[in-house]
Amino acid sequence: MTVNKKVFTEPIVRAKISKVRFPKICPVCGEPATTITWITTRPQNKRWLRPHWDPGFYARDRKILGISLAEKKSFPIHVCENHHANDDGEWRMRGITSLLLTIVASTSIFVIMFAGSDIWAGRGISPWVQGYLLVLGASVLIGIIAFRPNALESAVNIIGFDFDVQYVWFKLRDPQYRNSFLQENGLVAELVNWIVKV
Repeated sequence: MTVNKKVFTEPIVRAKISKVRFPKICPVCGEPATTITWITTRPQNKRWLRPHWDPGFYARDRKILGISLAEKKSFPIHVCENHHANDDGEWRMRGITSLLLTIVASTSIFVIMFAGSDIWAGRGISPWVQGYLLVLGASVLIGIIAFRPNALESAVNIIGFDFDVQYVWFKLRDPQYRNSFLQENGLVAELVNWIVKV
């Protein structure tokens, strides 16, 4: 079992999953909260080199061994109207961007072959290959924009879980929000500077 120790320059919050409560202020802007949104993550205990090596990869094996799928962990966060996150639109945008990047990347092999043929024949690189490189650069830029964290994900970042998934580690960007979080969860949360991920 490998142990991975991570040290943080800015302290993170360790809180008990079953008792965590978020303050009724927006973590992004600090305004009073008017609505609730959810951040969801899935704890992962082991990473297998090949998925089929995982004893719980196939449904029949999970049934025989009595293994359940990894449970999602969701946390309700109070936010203002401006920072209410809707996952449907975001995942739709990421799905369309993934499709675009797949199409552009799959045509790359043909562009490389034609560009190599042109260079081999001494013709230089044709203008359509240069145009393709512009399209490739634009699609990579769109991919970076689509897959970057939104404002809420940047303000409340889930670092991970402890070994037995009893505690969660949050990186809260705003120090005032972090202090409010610690006051709200006085007995079940604490600041830590390092963690050990197993």
